[in-house]
Amino acid sequence: MPLGAVIGHTKNVSAHTPKDTSPVPPRIWELAVGSRIAGKTRPTHLEKGTLYVRVANATWAQELSLLSDDILRELRTRGVLLEALRFRVGPVEPLARPPERDEPRAAPPLAPLPMAVENELAKVEDDALRAMIQRAASRSLGWELAPTSARPASRAPRSAASKNAPPDRSSAPSPAKRRGKP
Repeated sequence: MPLGAVIGHTKNVSAHTPKDTSPVPPRIWELAVGSRIAGKTRPTHLEKGTLYVRVANATWAQELSLLSDDILRELRTRGVLLEALRFRVGPVEPLARPPERDEPRAAPPLAPLPMAVENELAKVEDDALRAMIQRAASRSLGWELAPTSARPASRAPRSAASKNAPPDRSSAPSPAKRRGKP
């Protein structure tokens, strides 16, 4: 039977479209490289121990290739075992983020400060500054002592690599801005 006849008999023939799944979970990637780099990159596929990463432009590709040892180390500490990274320039679509929280969170009650902290605060000469530091320290301790359900979600530490990332130059300034005119 000719191929055209076989295809003609099928109603729902469509090309295979791979799912847009990353070989590294987006949160792990962001923790390893920092939010700024994660916003300009997408891990695309893993092949023989090499992670291929799509980047926004050639400058990012060059800078990140220089930081690849640091990135590999960060990924390995998070359980992603890789041998190498390869960066390719291409479109980087923004990740879908969960909606922001609308309801405000209640602050925990002020917690009593340890005597050692009170003694150090007594050395602050400015009364207003001392009161602000005391309130902030007490509130911070209140968060630590609050039940887990009342605590804010902890933020991930920023990667040192994000400080060395190239500036975002994906949108060119207008000719007037380049000439120094507003």
